[in-house]
Amino acid sequence: MSKPTTLTARVGDRDLHIESGKYAKLADGAALVTMGETIILVTAVSATKVKEGQDFFPLTVEYKEKAAAAGRIPGSYFRREGRPTEKEILTCRMVDRPLRPLFPKGYFYDTQVIAILLSTDGLNDPDILAINGASAALMVSDIPWAGPIAGVRVARVGGKFIVNPTHPELAESDLDLVYVGTEHEVLMIEGAGKELPEADFKAALEHAHSAIQPIIKIQKELAASCGKPKRQAPLMLVKDELLEIAYSVAGSRIEAAIYQPSKVERHKAVESLKEEVKTKILEKFPAATPFEISQAFDYLQKKAFRTSILDKNKRCDGRPADQVRNLTGEVGFLPRAHGSSLFARGETQAVCLATLGPLEEAQEIDAYTG
Repeated sequence: MSKPTTLTARVGDRDLHIESGKYAKLADGAALVTMGETIILVTAVSATKVKEGQDFFPLTVEYKEKAAAAGRIPGSYFRREGRPTEKEILTCRMVDRPLRPLFPKGYFYDTQVIAILLSTDGLNDPDILAINGASAALMVSDIPWAGPIAGVRVARVGGKFIVNPTHPELAESDLDLVYVGTEHEVLMIEGAGKELPEADFKAALEHAHSAIQPIIKIQKELAASCGKPKRQAPLMLVKDELLEIAYSVAGSRIEAAIYQPSKVERHKAVESLKEEVKTKILEKFPAATPFEISQAFDYLQKKAFRTSILDKNKRCDGRPADQVRNLTGEVGFLPRAHGSSLFARGETQAVCLATLGPLEEAQEIDAYTG
C-alpha cells in the first residue's frame, strides 16, 4: 500500500486534516477529511467522453450519512439505510453550489462527487468537512476545475466569533453562517441568525474569509505533492460564426420577443424567432448540431436579459427589478382537508394542503451527527 499524504491546517481552535493517496485509488480524486473524530471520505470521478446529445453539465453531488458512523443501527423496520434525509439533501446542495461555477464553460462530461460520513463524534458538523473534502478531491484529480475553495461555519457567542463551532456552541449562538470562498473571492454565503448590525455581519464575513486561508493553502500543497496533471478535455463551445448568424437574424428583434407581459405569448414569440435562427444557420452550416443552434440562440437571450436588468432595470414582463408580481390567495376551498390554500404570484400558482395527525403517527428522526 502506497504511503498517503496528510496535511494539517489550524482552523479556529481545532486541527483539520486532509489525507489523499490511501483510499479510493480508482477514483479520479479522493480525500479523507478529519476534524476531531468526525471523518468524511470524498471521491470525484468524471467521464472522459461526452454523451451524445448532451447539452448541459451533468454534475451529481451526493452526501451520505451511515448509521455505523455513530455506532448505531438504522431505526427503520428493516434496519437498512433509507432514503436521503433532509440534512443529507441540504448538505448535497451546500457542496454543489460552490463547486459548479468553477468547472470550465462547455464542460459537459458526466461528473460525480460523493461524500460519505465514516465517523462522527457528535460535536463537529460534517457538512463543512464535505465542502473542503470535495474541493481537495477535485484538486488532486485530473478533472479540469479552477479551485481550490474552502468553507467554514462561523457562530457568535457572547459577542465573540467561533469558527466551526461544536453543536453545543452553535445552540448558544446568535449566528449560524456558512461561508465558502476561494483565496480572494466569496462563492457562497448561507445561514441564519438573530438580528445583528450590518457591521457585525460584515465582520463575520471577514473573519470567515481569514479562517479559510489555511485550508486553501494545504489544498494547494496537497495538489502539488500528489495531484495528477489536469486532463485536456474538449469543451462544447459555440462557434463565433454561428453566433454572428444568430445575431444578424434575431439581434434587433430578440428584445421585442422576450419582453411581453404574458408568458404564453412570450414563449410563442421566442420559439418563432428561434426557428428563424435555426433555418438561417442550417442554410450556411448544414452540419450544425441542435446543441450549437440552441446555444447560439440562448446566448442572445442571456445577453438581452442581462442588458435589460443592468441598464434599464427592467424584467421580461415589464416590471422593475425590485417589483414583485401581483399576489392573490384563497383559503379553505377544499371541504375535507384540515387546511387548504391557493396562492398565486402572477401566472404561477401553488395549491397547499395541511393535515394534523395524532402524536403516535409522528415521525422519529435519527440524528447521527448530533
